[in-house]
Amino acid sequence: MDVAIADVPAKVDTGAYRSAVHASDISLSEDGSTLSFQLLGGHPVCGGLATTITTSEFTKVWVANSFGHREERYEVQMRVKLGPKIFKSRFTLANRAKKIYPILLGRKLLNDRFFVDTSLSALDRVELKQRYGIEFPKDEEEGRDNA
Repeated sequence: MDVAIADVPAKVDTGAYRSAVHASDISLSEDGSTLSFQLLGGHPVCGGLATTITTSEFTKVWVANSFGHREERYEVQMRVKLGPKIFKSRFTLANRAKKIYPILLGRKLLNDRFFVDTSLSALDRVELKQRYGIEFPKDEEEGRDNA
């Protein structure tokens, strides 16, 4: 799936196995052969970049969050550019509307491609909120009140 959307902020999460991308209006065709969704649709940071995707290449996977809650999600393959590297990787479709970052990069995407230095951050959360005028009553990404 090739969609040209540039400069979308992402969170690297070495604790997450799979990567996830914000999607809304996810629907399966009546015969179950095609999946359609709004990529980035309604996200406070980049909802204006939303595009409708329809694909027949998808799977269903079970995902567990850090609290052990499991949910079934659709997973699609997307072409990604991170820094100078361009490659294909799989992303689950998730509602990340209450999270600052519309994309979460997990270990499956990172392994054998990148080294992660956890002492560095390219974009400060407060700066990101200010840049896009985001005010969440509770920042679910951090689990604490808005900073």
